[in-house]
Amino acid sequence: MSTNLRARIIDLYAAYAKGQTDFVLNSIDDDVDFVSYAPTDIFPYLGHHRGKAAFTEVMRTVHATFEFLTYKPVFLAVEGNDAAAAMISMKLRQRSTGRVISMFVAQFVRFRDGRICELREFMDTFDAVEQVLGHEIDTRP
Repeated sequence: MSTNLRARIIDLYAAYAKGQTDFVLNSIDDDVDFVSYAPTDIFPYLGHHRGKAAFTEVMRTVHATFEFLTYKPVFLAVEGNDAAAAMISMKLRQRSTGRVISMFVAQFVRFRDGRICELREFMDTFDAVEQVLGHEIDTRP
């Protein structure tokens, strides 16, 4: 069963990268709990969201903000038929500035009745913020 889940997750990542929202949303539970641990003052569309409608809005906003150049799992671990962890390599072009942002994102996904019911996402937010802003952040006192 985990082989089927692995193939399904890879298909989901490919569809997400292409902005195929209907394909992705068909795999999202109506009560999905989504958390992206990111600074919401820079990424106001991320943070904690609950429900398919909220997840839909996040996905649409992300795709309106960034052009996906690459979005591929470089590591994928599947546990049974209801949990997975992935390290995603992503390269995005910020539509407002043309800036290209490269980063890795770790995602942890749980499924219920074949649909994603929980998604947790972690990224190197310091690096992501510097890339989005287009300059290093001075942390000196």
